[in-house]
Amino acid sequence: MPQNRVEGESPLGLGTSLTDKGRFHDAIEPLLRAAAISGPPAQRRATAAAMLRLGVGLCGRHDFAGALRVHLPAAALFAELGDAEEELQCRLYTGICEWQLKAYESAIRIFESTAEDALRARQAALRAQAMLSITCILVDHLRQYRRAVPYASEAARLFGSTGHRDQEAHALRHLGEARRGRAA
Repeated sequence: MPQNRVEGESPLGLGTSLTDKGRFHDAIEPLLRAAAISGPPAQRRATAAAMLRLGVGLCGRHDFAGALRVHLPAAALFAELGDAEEELQCRLYTGICEWQLKAYESAIRIFESTAEDALRARQAALRAQAMLSITCILVDHLRQYRRAVPYASEAARLFGSTGHRDQEAHALRHLGEARRGRAA
């Protein structure tokens, strides 16, 4: 537990303060406690946003296991609040953490369910990112080229339709690689 805790400070306030100071590991437990507290929607939204920010910071420090600890409950809070876009963003980060921890099939399952929910929520850019993530795992790590083709094709189409040209090019490169690998 952090040594400089102010008496009476809320878990959300403490977790946010520690995150702001770059003390990511010290911020995990207070934010998990804050997530367990039932409160008004604005407070729950602030908790979920702080957890997402903390998880991103942990990812930046390559602490993917720590990031998983906060991304999963943050996604659940956003879902409870009906904030589909933020929930999907948390789930994308969760998939990225699993991917970086080399739990490839688990990451693929997370990305597939995120892509399906993004389709229902009409979040084309988030669906495209999930599809591209699956493609990268299949092509770069598992060498399952045939399996990667439909994901790469869909990612390229979606990125093209949303104007994300750099990501469209990335998806097209993987599509080409998957098709060449498939022919080999």
